[in-house]
Order: sequence, then structure tokens, then C-alpha cells
Amino acid sequence: MILAASAIILKNNKILLLQRSNYTENYPLYWGCPGGRAEAGETAAENAIREVKEECGLDFIPKEILKDGVWENRAFFRFLGTWSGEIVIQEKEVLAYKWCTYKEALALKLSFDYREVVELLHKKDLL
Repeated sequence: MILAASAIILKNNKILLLQRSNYTENYPLYWGCPGGRAEAGETAAENAIREVKEECGLDFIPKEILKDGVWENRAFFRFLGTWSGEIVIQEKEVLAYKWCTYKEALALKLSFDYREVVELLHKKDLL
């Protein structure tokens, strides 16, 4: 089974969403949180840390798992955590980024389970 993880990055009750480029077969041009497949030997937390750094240049520290599950033979983890740094997107995988409110996020074409993630964050008064 493939391991995949992503980071939920929040600031002032907004979530950071990245628009996926055409480099991928899964959800090109859709929006989601920074993340991806783990490399050999990586834990889910290490995977999220690396993917955030690669895709948007931020330093991320996972603190808790908001959601996990299995999708198409992938075990996935959605981490809440702290972050620092300035956003610098990786242009190969990411077309754009936005800080979105709950309503703004729901108006976008969201990839994977990110609509559910946004709803969970809203129920927890984080978004």
C-alpha cells in the first residue's frame, strides 16, 4: 500500500490551498493542501514535512492527525501542525496558492477528500 500525507496549514482562520498543475493524472487543476506520496522509509509525518517544503517552501511541524483513511490503495494522513517561513511555490507541481476562508474553499474544485477536511476544520471552529 502506498503511504501519502498532507499538511493542513492555517493562518487567521484561513486554510492554505495549492492548485495542482497538469503534471499529475490525479485531479489536475484542482485545489488541495500540500502533500503527496511518501518516499521509501519515510513515516507519514516525515512525508508531510518534506512535501510542504518541496511544494511551498514552508517549514511544517505535524502536531496531530485531523483525518486518516485509505483511498485507492493509499493510506493517507492529514496533519494539523505549526509552520513558519515564506511561501515559495514549486512551479512544476503547483500553479497557484490562496489563503481561503471556509466559504472560499468550498467554492473551489477540491481534490481528494479536501472538501471533507474543510468541513471538519469548520466544525472545530478552526476555519
